[in-house]
Amino acid sequence: MDQPIHNARKSESLMAGRRVAGILLGVLAWCGTASPEVCTGSKVKKADLVIFDGHLVLPQSQIDASIAKHLPWGAPGCPKLLVLKEYVVCYDAQKRIPLWAGYQLTSAEIVQKERRDAFRTDPGLTDDENAHCADYKGSGYDRGHSVPRDDMNRTFEVQADTFLLSNMSPQTPALNRGIWRWLEDLVRVWGKQFSTVYIIMGPVFVGQQTHTVASGRVAIPTEFFKIVIRRDQNGDLQAETILLTNGSHLPVPPGTMGVAGQRINAQQADDYLFQHSTSIGHIEQLTGLRFFPSLPAAERQVLESNMPSALWPRN
Repeated sequence: MDQPIHNARKSESLMAGRRVAGILLGVLAWCGTASPEVCTGSKVKKADLVIFDGHLVLPQSQIDASIAKHLPWGAPGCPKLLVLKEYVVCYDAQKRIPLWAGYQLTSAEIVQKERRDAFRTDPGLTDDENAHCADYKGSGYDRGHSVPRDDMNRTFEVQADTFLLSNMSPQTPALNRGIWRWLEDLVRVWGKQFSTVYIIMGPVFVGQQTHTVASGRVAIPTEFFKIVIRRDQNGDLQAETILLTNGSHLPVPPGTMGVAGQRINAQQADDYLFQHSTSIGHIEQLTGLRFFPSLPAAERQVLESNMPSALWPRN
């Protein structure tokens, strides 16, 4: 049964009446297959996933509201924008991974909930645009969340939305289960401490050649960045920007499961993150993206060059 066409996700169309990142962004059609592919090991009933996926189609008013909420200072340029209530993804249909993902996280939204895997293709993408379960199986890479599952535990439906393969990139187990997980945990600590934070993350590709998983369909980033924004007590914007290698020989922080390597303690893990902090401007140079285009030029320049002298405190 064909899904209804909705201009919110219309492929290569323009968002009516909205200016984001100084350009009109292409958005996607609700044009996927009648039955999305659900990967082996899903802990959510297919009938429930059908209901959840039906809620991905948003009216234009909710799309506008989501973009305004999660990207209040504008969005980087994007060929294909996937807008959910909980987060926004810029999707690269050639590399079959997100180019970036952005969302707001508040202290009230940071809750514990049982993990229920629901890896599946995105019903708003065509079969060719989607990464598939087989692309990751036996690849040696984890399906690394762009928007973390633990940031979206407010309901099981919201959690399930993070398992769309359009939210995944190939990450080494050493990164995904180790120091990247440690960084995600730290962001939640900051979310609780500062009440509201804004996160933008994405891949970086270094070198002339882009490597892929064995199927040849999904590109493997060489690095990943995460930008966290908050307001200080004076109302000024502050940023923490971390750039981590998508490698196999990384230090192993506490709580890491299924990864061999040099074990480090909590303080050493935080120190490692600080040693890999950088500026937003540097990420823009590496990726060609332009963050926060709606900010006044002077304020944006200050934010782009901001590099704290230490990681934000945990308490």
